[in-house]
Amino acid sequence: MADCDVPQRRCVWTFADLPVDARRQNISNNPMKPIHIPADGGKPINVLGIPMFIRVHGRDTGGVVSAVESHDVPGGGPPPHIHQREDETFQVLEGDYEWTVGGDTFIAQKGATIFAPRGIPHSYRYLGQAPGRLLCVITPAGFEGFFEEIAALSPQQQQDIPRVMEIGKKYGLEFLPPRGQ
Repeated sequence: MADCDVPQRRCVWTFADLPVDARRQNISNNPMKPIHIPADGGKPINVLGIPMFIRVHGRDTGGVVSAVESHDVPGGGPPPHIHQREDETFQVLEGDYEWTVGGDTFIAQKGATIFAPRGIPHSYRYLGQAPGRLLCVITPAGFEGFFEEIAALSPQQQQDIPRVMEIGKKYGLEFLPPRGQ
């Protein structure tokens, strides 16, 4: 049942308050379907020597969101970069990471969440000795295509940094000089 505070003009409606026909229409018109990926599921790829898993692909969410997990090596992480099209929300699943987002540098440990909005430079470096794990939620989806394109290259081709940068441009990715340069 709806709870409505008319003088304040604030109403709280629940899905159950809708007529049955409206509920059915809302469900049937939703192009997205529930997705369940088991812990060992997703599409495995290797990007610049980093094992990654595309857990949720944008084609399965109508381009709304994607999720990618990386298994980072000691000292590993991307150079400073800027996304022009998407925001990234990271969850540290295992390990300690040094992050720089905007002008702030900090250590993020297991359980930490980091939001890197589009247009803001960011990078991270894994500090541990055993592989670290990050989950990256990308909104809107699409950037997982960059990872797929890089993974489709041979390991030697992946070391061709100008080529990687050129592919990145297709996805609105700008690489910046490393910190201190």
